[in-house]
Amino acid sequence: MNQSILVSVVVTVLNEGRTIEALLTALLNQSYPVNEVIIVDGGSTDQTAVIVRDFQSLFPDFPLLYFTKVGNRSVGRNAAIQKAQTEVIAITDAGCIPHSDWLEQLMVTYLEAGMPLVAGYYDAAPRTTLELAEVPYVLVMPDKVDPKTFLPATRSMLLEKEVWSRVGEFDEKLADNEDFAFAQQLKKHHVPIAFSRGAQVTWQPRSTLIAFLHMIYRFAKGDSIAGIWRPKVLAIFLRYLLALIVFSYLFGIGQFYFALNILIVGIILYSYWAIRKNIQYARKGWYWLPILQITSDISIMVGSIIGGFKKLSSLI
Repeated sequence: MNQSILVSVVVTVLNEGRTIEALLTALLNQSYPVNEVIIVDGGSTDQTAVIVRDFQSLFPDFPLLYFTKVGNRSVGRNAAIQKAQTEVIAITDAGCIPHSDWLEQLMVTYLEAGMPLVAGYYDAAPRTTLELAEVPYVLVMPDKVDPKTFLPATRSMLLEKEVWSRVGEFDEKLADNEDFAFAQQLKKHHVPIAFSRGAQVTWQPRSTLIAFLHMIYRFAKGDSIAGIWRPKVLAIFLRYLLALIVFSYLFGIGQFYFALNILIVGIILYSYWAIRKNIQYARKGWYWLPILQITSDISIMVGSIIGGFKKLSSLI
C-alpha cells in the first residue's frame, strides 16, 4: 500500500507505569510507519516518565515526543494534536494495546473510503471471570456493530486535523467521556465517518469491581456534565422510578410482606434478564452479570445525578 501519507499518533497518559511500555512497543512495531508518536502526560506521579525516557534511550530512532501538560485528557489531547507535524492524526488511549496492523487498517479505510475520519474498533483481553463479564457492559460487541452508525472512540480513531479544528476540538471542560461528546459534535457538523473493523486495539478491563464501578460512574457523570442523556440511561432511571412508585404505594397501604415478595421476584427476574442478554459473551463469568447489572445501574444513576448538579451549577 502507498505509505507516503504521514501520520502522527497521539496518546494521553496519567500514571500508566504498568501499561505504557506495552503500548509503546506496540506502536514501535506497527506495519505502517509512524511519523511521530506524541505522548502527553497529565502529571503522572508514578514511573511513567522514567519508563518513557528509558524507551527513548533504547530506541533513539523511534520518533517519540513526550511532554507534560497538566490537565484532563481533553487538554492533553488537544495540545498533542496542535503540536503534531502531520495533517492526519491517529488516536489511541493509555491502557490499550494496538494490534500490529492497527494503523495500517486505519489508513487503508481512510484511503479507500475517502472520508476525513475513521472509527476503529477494539477487543478485550480479560484475565478473570469478572473482567470477562465486564466486556459487554463497556464495549460494543461484534454482533451489535452497525458500521453506518458506529461512533468513533479515542481508543481507536483517525482523523484529519482540519476536522478536529472545525468541530471545536475536544471540550476541555470534560474530563470523562469527552470522546463521546466529540462524536456528537461530529454528527452535528455532518462529518462523514468510515468504520474500520480491522483497526483494532486491545482494551484491558478493570481488575476489581470497585474500579469497574468507578469507571462507569465517571462515564455517566461525564455524559451528564456534557448534557448528553443516552436512551439506555433514561431507561434505567425509568425502571427504578417505577419500582419506587410501586413499593411506595404498597408500603403506604400496609402491604409489607407482599412488597417484599414482589422485591424478591423482581430481583430474580432482573438477574435472569441480565444473564440472558449477555451470557453469550461471558459464559465462564455468567454469575457476575447480575451483580454488574445492578451495581452499574446504581453507579450510572449516581454519576448522572452528580454530573447534572455540576452542569446546573456551572450555568448559575
